[in-house]
Amino acid sequence: MRIPIFAPAAFVALVLLAPSSWAQEGLGLDLSSETSAPAPTDAQQPGLDMGLDLREEDPNAALLPRFVLLGIETPERAGAQQATVWLKELARGALSSGMVTLGANLQEARERLDAGYDAAVRCSAATCLAEPAESLDADLVTTARLSLEDAGWTLRAWTYDRDRNVVHEDVVSGRNPKDAAFQKEAAGKLSNRMMMLGRPRAMLKVTVNVPQAVVKVGERIIGVGTVEARLPPGKHVVEISADEYSTVTKTLDLKPGAREEVEARLEISGPAPEGPEEAVARLSKSRAGGGTPIYKRPAFYSALVGLAAVGVGAVMGMGAKDVEKRAVDADGDGVIDVTRKERLDAKSQADLATVLLIGGGVATAGSVTWLLVVPSRSEAPAPTSAGTGSAATAVHVVVGGSF
Repeated sequence: MRIPIFAPAAFVALVLLAPSSWAQEGLGLDLSSETSAPAPTDAQQPGLDMGLDLREEDPNAALLPRFVLLGIETPERAGAQQATVWLKELARGALSSGMVTLGANLQEARERLDAGYDAAVRCSAATCLAEPAESLDADLVTTARLSLEDAGWTLRAWTYDRDRNVVHEDVVSGRNPKDAAFQKEAAGKLSNRMMMLGRPRAMLKVTVNVPQAVVKVGERIIGVGTVEARLPPGKHVVEISADEYSTVTKTLDLKPGAREEVEARLEISGPAPEGPEEAVARLSKSRAGGGTPIYKRPAFYSALVGLAAVGVGAVMGMGAKDVEKRAVDADGDGVIDVTRKERLDAKSQADLATVLLIGGGVATAGSVTWLLVVPSRSEAPAPTSAGTGSAATAVHVVVGGSF
């Protein structure tokens, strides 16, 4: 039986064509001729669905800076066809420095940045890379562009340093995008850049007794309650605060690769609720004279009024005494040297002086007794007991006068 010649030929053709179709379906690569299909857009950029996850299990990786390669912009068709190779080479170059760890692969970066991904890939300034770095929690973020320029094929890589908020640019030129030496040179440039910028993080753990306390480092909130955070080495001001509690502030100088722990105990702001023991202590202190200040007690001012009345009475009594001394016939003409009106006025003044002296003395003595004897929390009107009258009477006897 003779086998037709076209059957083996068809089988061989099928075998030869299969790898191209598999590559297109599995990796997203366009291996057709330039006339058969348009160049892929950024949304169809090869390699995005592959993930390019080159992370390794390293116990020390937790303190290494997190690096994210966002993607590569390839305006020309020839560059787009080599985009996957370039992405893998650049990622390997960065990780080969040993100074960074992969924070997110391409697929994770695209999913987390969502609508802002394409703009981030095209970005080359700190103003538009700061937000993607924050969203990805990445310390170093790199975007790249492979295109034809005046000098030929050129790769430009922009690396954003989140610690310093600056962008560093690396430029490499080559013959064509397929040139392996061109690719390795670009990978080496990015590796050197990681070695320059990569600084081991410091691990900070904050333990606080208030679960709702907010922990801030500088202006950045790193968590609530007890938290752990990776921070760049250097000086940091840590602030722990909560409503109705005191604020604790600490200044730390973190070393690369160090692990620091801060224990904060917040106190309730304002006076604490008073218990029975505190009430007894307060009452004892009040009775010992440590209660309300004397200038805030009414008895203090009533004592001042009483002293003022005694003073006025003394002055008026002295005036009456002066008239009494002049009520004599000094020139021997049989006529007293004061008039009847002056004598009557002097008598009234002496009586009023006596009243002021007695009343003021009683008020003063009662107020002083109130201040010294009666507790500040049970003050009563100034006493007017007769027991204090003797002191006022003594003053009257010495200063007062009568006709």
